[in-house]
Amino acid sequence: MNEVFLYTFPQWLVFAALFVIIYGWVEGKKVFRLTGHGIFILLGIFALVVLLGDYLAAAHYLSPEEVASEELEEIVTNEVPLEAMLLPAYWSFLLTGILAVPSMILEWKNRKTARTLTVLTGLAALLGFFIVVGALRSV
Repeated sequence: MNEVFLYTFPQWLVFAALFVIIYGWVEGKKVFRLTGHGIFILLGIFALVVLLGDYLAAAHYLSPEEVASEELEEIVTNEVPLEAMLLPAYWSFLLTGILAVPSMILEWKNRKTARTLTVLTGLAALLGFFIVVGALRSV
């Protein structure tokens, strides 16, 4: 998976879901709100695939051959790779997907607590978004 895809795709999903949910609230359309929750669930599934698929693994950055040949003695920088900085964002996206499931169920049943849980889900998604933005600024 491409590095650019790792940080752009979740950002698009976050804003698509937030836009659809807010539009559903303003227009009073339940279908749009449920669609937004579905997008958050897809974001959580994507985060699970990335986390379990070893796309953010640190083993890809330092091979045993580099250590054995002592190539690191020249200049050792304390820079963290972008993929490693994205790990907390993907945990946040996974939490977003998990929170979206009960939120969607409560929205489907027209419960008043659905809005509170939807706001918490959106905040978890925005936390992940801003972690990605911070990681991109530090690179």
